[in-house]
Amino acid sequence: MRKIVFLIVLIFLVVSLIRNGFDYQRNISFYNQTRTNFEKAITNNKELKLRKQASSSPFEVEKNLRNKQNLLRKDEIMVIIPSPSPNPTPNVVPSEYPYKQWIRLFFQ
Repeated sequence: MRKIVFLIVLIFLVVSLIRNGFDYQRNISFYNQTRTNFEKAITNNKELKLRKQASSSPFEVEKNLRNKQNLLRKDEIMVIIPSPSPNPTPNVVPSEYPYKQWIRLFFQ
């Protein structure tokens, strides 16, 4: 009787240990994924803060406003560069058959 109870308790402990091992592996993979997402968020946050700081300077704000409204300072000169026109397509003359070209060459 003692052996049966001992065997049941031992089986219960082994099953519990195996289940805890699988749970541990799953939690470790979740932790690693969350950690990489957190590191990406931190780098993205730093980049956005730098971009915000650069765009909030008075010179940058003035530059953006002048570019949007096409305004100039007193000492600036505007140079308008025309947009490039598409390349003209060559006119393709339908060619004659080669034997007609030879006939025309020798008999006309």
